[in-house]
Amino acid sequence: MESIATGLRWKRLRDPVTVVGALDPAAREACWELGATAAASLVM
Repeated sequence: MESIATGLRWKRLRDPVTVVGALDPAAREACWELGATAAASLVM
C-alpha cells in the first residue's frame, strides 16, 4: 500500500492502523478516526 500511495504522490494523513486479533473498542475507534480523516481530506 505504501508503494502505491507513493507512486500516486499521496501524502500520509495519519499513521497506519494495524489490528491483530479481535477488534476491540480502541481498534474500532482508531479505524473510525482514520476513515474520518481520509473523508475530511477529500472535502478540502
